[in-house]
Amino acid sequence: MDYRIFLDTANVKEIEEAVETGIVAGIATNPNKMANVGRKYEDVIKDIRSFFDGPIAVEAIPTETEEIIEEAKRLNDLSENIVIKIPANKKGIKAINKLVPMGIKTNATLICNPGQALAAGLAGSPFISPFISRVDYIGHDGMELFRKVRKMYDFYDIKSVVIAASIKNCNDAIESILAGADSLALTYEVFNQLFNHPVTEEGIKKFTNDYNSIYGK
Repeated sequence: MDYRIFLDTANVKEIEEAVETGIVAGIATNPNKMANVGRKYEDVIKDIRSFFDGPIAVEAIPTETEEIIEEAKRLNDLSENIVIKIPANKKGIKAINKLVPMGIKTNATLICNPGQALAAGLAGSPFISPFISRVDYIGHDGMELFRKVRKMYDFYDIKSVVIAASIKNCNDAIESILAGADSLALTYEVFNQLFNHPVTEEGIKKFTNDYNSIYGK
């Protein structure tokens, strides 16, 4: 299945507009984005499912392993398309290890070093999300993290889908692909950058003006 672009938002209007392009494969949300729209997971998911049948990633809020598992089960019951985002610390990896055999899809998130990526992959998480700009902000190289994860996964033949997350601009998105990302988690703002360039807009304006000068509006 094609998982190349996840739209990273909980705003249903943004999702509906982006889905119309035909290039959105999945939706990714997090507690911050849910808080920004001021709605419950259940209500947002119901609205998204009314027009989109791809995977919808939602985050388990608890921090203890058993509580993460229970929350994941509850969220998984909302839709067959749910993917549970779980932080890739030790407690999260333990939860992933138990959830995957139950058939519950997981996305190991907040990955900031290759060790976390290795643990998540070996635990069988179908998706993992290394973070780029958050790693850059602490003085490390987010793209180098991706290159290491890709090389490591290829060496061990780990099949998890590697999603580039925490992408701040279109250039980061392209560089992530070149560094080995299988998929991109893009905010609505960065998603729209894929389509825009001032030279394109100038060209459209010129072609339109030239046409109108000859044929009229």
